[in-house]
Amino acid sequence: MERKGTNRGRLVNLRAVGSSPDKSNKTEGPAQEVVAVALGYRMVFSEQAEIWTVSGLLPDGSVAREDVGELSFALIPGDTEPATAITGFIAPAAPYVLAISEDQLWQQIRGMVVQLGYDQDGFYASVGVGGRHRYFEDYKR
Repeated sequence: MERKGTNRGRLVNLRAVGSSPDKSNKTEGPAQEVVAVALGYRMVFSEQAEIWTVSGLLPDGSVAREDVGELSFALIPGDTEPATAITGFIAPAAPYVLAISEDQLWQQIRGMVVQLGYDQDGFYASVGVGGRHRYFEDYKR
């Protein structure tokens, strides 16, 4: 029996990323507080869904160098309950820390919903914030 001569692509040098004695990826300096969140870049857009990055705003008004999360906005067909589902996460990586209350965060997410026009019939949000899930619902009965 003869083997086929086609080569398969392989992934090599894969290893788990964890704490290591190598200090080259350590961030220097104090933690920087993220005091607000805003829509960053729209990564995917279709008739029924959008995926956006979430940017972090710092106390001095500047934007964090790296995105602090990602949110998906999906339209749900039907005549009852919320018409939009929002899922995703907001979890700043070091050296950033989220320094806003949950109420402020929901106000800012609601502002994103209004900005994108998804507040017509209501929405349901399930967002991971710093490793814990938060739920919020707003719809017209």
